[in-house]
Amino acid sequence: MNTTELITALKLHGSFPTSNDLFSDEDFLSLFNHQMKVEITPLLVGLNEEYFLQSQNFTVVQGSTYRIPTRAIGSNVRTLFTIDSSGNKAALARLFEEDRPSGASGYYVIRNSIELSNDFNTGLLQVVYFARPSTLVLTTACAQVNAIDTGTNTVEVAATPDTFITGIKLDFVQNKNPYDLLGMDYELAGVSGTTLNFASLPDGLEIGDWICLATESPVPMIPDELHPVLLQSALCKTLSSKKDKQFKDEKETLTEIKTNAINLLDPRVKDNSAKMRTGALLGHFQSRRY
Repeated sequence: MNTTELITALKLHGSFPTSNDLFSDEDFLSLFNHQMKVEITPLLVGLNEEYFLQSQNFTVVQGSTYRIPTRAIGSNVRTLFTIDSSGNKAALARLFEEDRPSGASGYYVIRNSIELSNDFNTGLLQVVYFARPSTLVLTTACAQVNAIDTGTNTVEVAATPDTFITGIKLDFVQNKNPYDLLGMDYELAGVSGTTLNFASLPDGLEIGDWICLATESPVPMIPDELHPVLLQSALCKTLSSKKDKQFKDEKETLTEIKTNAINLLDPRVKDNSAKMRTGALLGHFQSRRY
């Protein structure tokens, strides 16, 4: 569901009139965004199934520090790699201040930045992290793709929001399950009516997908199976805020549909094998969950 459909469904489930002075559409959006942060995102990250996984590369310059990407959930990193000129990857070990006298090889976390040990002076640093889902906005704040010309890197949209001006950074968001982030921080090279021009377009872009201001989206960037959980979670918050007697029953319903959703999503690979991760730096296999 997009945000228009979510708001309509919430009004229906909560028996809210189409127009009311208790909750505006912006209020409902705020509730959805709050529940994404406190309920949905922790749930998905807790499954350890690599939802929201992204990476960013930095050119290595000896003595430099590298900011943890601003979209990283909790300003956390998942893994760090160095990539040499031949494309070979090597995982880096986490170091602490006590390791500096030893001259150990790896990386330090300095507040919200990464610092490499002095033996790294060329190649790329790849920071792998979990990116927080984009903030939900009304569909009118975004542009839906009507046509794509990969030869000229232009996209025809249904309507161009006033906020879309040359030079602004935009995201491309999938309009169908799993509502993936197809591309982030694409600079808008030009605007002519409903035609948007870019230096390049993301792979997988299709008619019907969305173009939004960076870090925004008109659809919850989570699997379809969690859309009802988000809706029910927001409903419980509205009922709680107005001390509605239906809150208890709806809270029980939330627990039930959340359990059902987790059973559908976890494990992500349904082959009856245990989830294992190769501990390249640990030298052994580490079981994550059975």
